[in-house]
Amino acid sequence: MKIPLWIEASRLRVLVFGGGSVGTRRAKFFASAGASVRVLTREATPELREAGVEIKLVDLYHYDPAEDVEWADVVVIAVNDPALAERLFKIAEAAGKLVNDATDASRTHVVVPYERAVSGLRVAVTSEGAAGAPARLSLDIIENCLKKSWIPAFYEVYRELKKEAKEAIGDVKTRLKFYQTLSEDAEFLDYVKNGRIQEALARGRRIMGDLLSAGRQPSP
Repeated sequence: MKIPLWIEASRLRVLVFGGGSVGTRRAKFFASAGASVRVLTREATPELREAGVEIKLVDLYHYDPAEDVEWADVVVIAVNDPALAERLFKIAEAAGKLVNDATDASRTHVVVPYERAVSGLRVAVTSEGAAGAPARLSLDIIENCLKKSWIPAFYEVYRELKKEAKEAIGDVKTRLKFYQTLSEDAEFLDYVKNGRIQEALARGRRIMGDLLSAGRQPSP
């Protein structure tokens, strides 16, 4: 079973087998997020050469990639030949590496989803290889729904109040109680849902002040 995670890409070393269109997209995707990327390919397109990644021109049918696989945290397989893909997958799996297999979604360890930033949120969607186009197009639906909802206003207010709470409330349990109270307070949510940002902020600050005052009161 695969689970969704956000990973700091700048800590990753990514090895890509294949420099075609898919391999180039994967290389650019990881490199743009700050990962160290090495591509093993027989030929490098101008687009790949301009991607700012390390390129090793090799014949994967004869080249031993053991050292490259050992170097990597994530291995991407993006070659056209199923037999070659199978061999490379077995090498990477035997080395205990996480594999993004663009040739066979059923055995991939790492899924690269379609993703987009919407009103401060990062949204990612995948069909895990079953139906890529519907997954990609669903982002348009999600974006339209979010932008028409009260979530962007809630995000704006909640982000500001959370920032203030981290400065004002030292006790973690009290801070978590504040976050929960915000998301459950009917008056606060009514302001948010009606786009009354300043009133929502004021209500949140009152809630924060009440929690701080209660925490300072001596026990009877």
